[in-house]
Amino acid sequence: MSRTVSLAFRQALLEQRSFWRSAEYALFTFALPIALLLLIGSTTATGYLPGTRVEGQMIFVPSMIAFGVIVAAYVNLGAKLATLRHDGVLKRIRTTPLPASAYLSGVLGSTAATTLAITASVMAIGALAFGAAPRIGGVPELAVGLVLGVLCFGSLGLALSAVARSAESAAPIANASYLPLAIMSGIFDPTFPVPHWLSAAVGLFPVRALAQILQQSYTPVAHAPVTDIVVLLAWTAAAGAVTAWRFRWH
Repeated sequence: MSRTVSLAFRQALLEQRSFWRSAEYALFTFALPIALLLLIGSTTATGYLPGTRVEGQMIFVPSMIAFGVIVAAYVNLGAKLATLRHDGVLKRIRTTPLPASAYLSGVLGSTAATTLAITASVMAIGALAFGAAPRIGGVPELAVGLVLGVLCFGSLGLALSAVARSAESAAPIANASYLPLAIMSGIFDPTFPVPHWLSAAVGLFPVRALAQILQQSYTPVAHAPVTDIVVLLAWTAAAGAVTAWRFRWH
């Protein structure tokens, strides 16, 4: 076990070096949530939400943190593994003495590190540009949300790479599956109108659940956080089952 953990840690370091050496890949991963934070936040995330005493930026900034988690742990991870399989890299890795569990754990560990860096960047810009910072009592909720978010969307990224038929189809599938949910969940606009029945359906997916847990760390909002945690754990378990069933190295 200790050897596997050590190998996973080394693999995570290797993945991080590879990530930062690809300037375009790293820039896009960081630039997208930060650009949306500044562009949308400066126009729509000011003042109080209609009918409430909740400031829009206190909802929008943690929503952008959730968006960054989804991009890094779901979209990028799923597309990357699908590409590595297409290029034959995963098959070559499987023939080495490196255990499969150590490799996948290292990949997820690197994804977690990237997610933390994105979170820190969005939080810093949100505090400087919009004066939005998490409550002191909300820090544990922020930590729980990030851990569950990385586990859930990282697992979904692995499942995506397992079911995508080609490297070219992974990114379009990822974007088509999360962007509509992000819009209807109010990630980009907390006041976006959605019919009640559709809102209830969207609540069954992990995008809104993650956003609401992170929003709770900034401003107490009216929702059931335990339900959000259950949703994230359920999707993590489902994605893990799909990965165990369908993931292939070649």
